[in-house]
Amino acid sequence: MPEHTATPEHTVTRRLKSAVRARSLAEEGVALSMGATAVVVRGARADTVWRALEPALRAGFTRRALTERFPAGGRPFLEGVLDQLEEHGFLREAEEEHGLSESELAAYPHVESLTARPYAALRALAESTVRIRSSCPLLEAEVRRALGRAGFREVHADTGPGTGALLTTRLSVPGREEALHLVDTERGVWVSGPRNTSGGPELVDRVRAWFGGHGALGAPEASGAAETSEGSGGSGVSGAPGASGNEENPGLAITRSLVAAQLALALVAQVARSVDAAEPPGDPEFMVTTDELVSEPHPFVALPALDPRVEAPLPTGAVPAEEVPDRLDAVAHLWDRVFGPVGEPRPDDLEQLPVGLARVERSSLLGAGTTTASARLDALTTALHAVARPEGSGRGAGDGGRARAGDPGFGLGLTPSAAVGEAVGDLVVRVRDRWKDVDRPEPMSASARRLWAALTLRFGVGARLLCQELDGTALCRVTVLGPDEEPMGVSAAPDADAATREALLRAVARVQAARDGAAGGASGDTASAGSAEETVAVTATRTEAVTASLARWARETGLVRVYAPGGADAWAERGVYTAVASWT
Repeated sequence: MPEHTATPEHTVTRRLKSAVRARSLAEEGVALSMGATAVVVRGARADTVWRALEPALRAGFTRRALTERFPAGGRPFLEGVLDQLEEHGFLREAEEEHGLSESELAAYPHVESLTARPYAALRALAESTVRIRSSCPLLEAEVRRALGRAGFREVHADTGPGTGALLTTRLSVPGREEALHLVDTERGVWVSGPRNTSGGPELVDRVRAWFGGHGALGAPEASGAAETSEGSGGSGVSGAPGASGNEENPGLAITRSLVAAQLALALVAQVARSVDAAEPPGDPEFMVTTDELVSEPHPFVALPALDPRVEAPLPTGAVPAEEVPDRLDAVAHLWDRVFGPVGEPRPDDLEQLPVGLARVERSSLLGAGTTTASARLDALTTALHAVARPEGSGRGAGDGGRARAGDPGFGLGLTPSAAVGEAVGDLVVRVRDRWKDVDRPEPMSASARRLWAALTLRFGVGARLLCQELDGTALCRVTVLGPDEEPMGVSAAPDADAATREALLRAVARVQAARDGAAGGASGDTASAGSAEETVAVTATRTEAVTASLARWARETGLVRVYAPGGADAWAERGVYTAVASWT
């Protein structure tokens, strides 16, 4: 490993944070930890080297001087250790220190874990002002006490306009913009924060809307017992014993104290970030607490509305993972069980042969794929469509909530190609005329034959394939027709076999779901008619082979114009790509 040059960072005096602890792993190395963060320095002599190195790290060092004093043969090892300490936030600057008051001594460990300049953060904290507004005097009193214990000296009443939340705080750090935090509650669930950034009126509105949409029912172990809850700020419940005609549940005092402490820690963290001038994260994170004192952090994933009338460049960025399970893991925040905009796509107890099936948690949406992972991806895509285009969510599952003929095509996916391909396919399949019947391409591929056999032999469905070409485009639309001549599966692509496979996949999955009892008790041909509320969409252009061929066709022919809708960048930051397609 080449030696580091003397950059300014290497001449800054740093120290190991006081909370960092080391534990020997014998021949494997040494484990370093601070709170919930840990790193292992591996090597047979790592423990010995660490014990010799630790006093210098705690006393204060510059990287350049420490490296120069270290034996040349061990410098690559030292550089690796220092890189790990820096990466995990185990080092702080050797800044100007001052004697700590009692409240500062209590706050110091938390502040030090958040910033490389804990003493500067403590001084900023003492100079900050917090204004509180609350419809619950008991909660406000707890928050004032918690802020005082955390080191805030200036805490006053907020006489400005209300937000509708049970309690809000406005934090003013000298030289920084005002930061808004909140506490709100309904149905036995409390939300406090955000703890990793500052909020604003829009975020407060989103949290209130989440409560209004009965989102609290998805919170961990929520009792849902109204009599044990404070009630929301908008309800005017004061939180005082007997305010609603009943004696207060004794557990509420403990809950208020816990939530107040969480809010105070969130404000301390905001001060620490202001000292470091840290970039805010993509999504705010709230502490969610139930009346049973189950308390967990959860990201508040707020996907903005998409506007197809705004034409934006297609997002570019990090290359998504190649394997479907890895892609799903990368967007697990989307189905956070409290704030996630969609439920988790899971196979549950659904039959996985001959095709994979998955259900979106807390919904009637199903997905299908050649594997369980691809079925989960299909189910997630269907659920995200309902979020992106809520006006189409009322349409039946059989048509996937698709728009009308003449509207632009819309697509989304976990890769840019998937989004573009589905947008083009959505546009194409809704063309009503110019389709001409053609002979089915021969022979079928092996995978298409397996799906055909599953449908006609295993499930005994008297189906037939209808193949059509769109005049002058080289596009093929394949429809699987059931015994009653109703579509069981529809797809389109320039690759006829890819379209055939997806249409057959849809048809097989719908019958399989009905036989499995997933479709509300429908069975046999009733699934092919799409009469069940919970079933797989008839029409789709989502398989990788179909979307790849459609995206390539759009690029090569120029017959379709593809762009990103307004708001697409925010979706892409969360791992979901979106696209709109229209005819040129």
